[in-house]
Amino acid sequence: MNDEVLQGYSISDYLAATENKGWNPDTRRYYTNCLHDLLAFTVQHGAPTPKTMAEWEQSLEQVYTRSAVNVHLAAANNYFKWCGRYDLLRGHTRIKAEQERSPTLTRTEYLKLLRAARSLGKHRIYLLIKLFATTGVPIQCLNQVTAELVKQGSGTLNYRDGTFRFRCPPALQQELLAYMAQNGIYRGPVFITRTGQTWNRSNIFRQLQEVCQAAGVPEEKGNPRSLRNLYKATQQLVEDQLAVLRQQMYDQMLEMEQEAIGWPADPTAGQSQTA
Repeated sequence: MNDEVLQGYSISDYLAATENKGWNPDTRRYYTNCLHDLLAFTVQHGAPTPKTMAEWEQSLEQVYTRSAVNVHLAAANNYFKWCGRYDLLRGHTRIKAEQERSPTLTRTEYLKLLRAARSLGKHRIYLLIKLFATTGVPIQCLNQVTAELVKQGSGTLNYRDGTFRFRCPPALQQELLAYMAQNGIYRGPVFITRTGQTWNRSNIFRQLQEVCQAAGVPEEKGNPRSLRNLYKATQQLVEDQLAVLRQQMYDQMLEMEQEAIGWPADPTAGQSQTA
């Protein structure tokens, strides 16, 4: 956005005025992204009003966890306080563990989603499903998945107040490289619109829902968080299997050593022995 203005006040001016507020760079970057998300929303839904802000919060809830929604609201609240628009402030909702859980997506359902995306000819959403499920990358980091990162294969992304270690599996990397070549994407974010803008999160959620319907997968499982949960569950399964294999190999090694130099069984066990 060229003007970057919400309610007559420039986001850039706000960020400059709050430069010494004590936020660390990652928090500042995340708040900036949140405000630009809000700006993009108001372009489509009108200037900020209490009603518009309520609608924005509802749209965020379709994509983010409650804790992430609260961070977005905190960023907006700080901005509107600076603007003197206290009527636009939104309260935070207390987080409950059951609200944060996402339905479990099975690997069979994940493969159904991929097949459905292919049959619908939705190349980008197909790749996004794979990206979330095979790398565990948070949707907040999607704009950091760049052509340069894909070519490199791995890297560290900024995520909330910390970092996320990204690794692109070779199979996905080859598909992404082919997609980039087909679409002339040589630098910058990979998942962009035809006009070069970062893909809107609400559009991602909507298309995931469409793929779920086509695949016969419950729609509540059609979100990046469920795909990330599948990644985590798969990683844990692999770790558990490796732990079993390690133990089996260790036991086999000990058995081989036992056969080679183990203390021989005493045929006279139970009888008295002399030194």
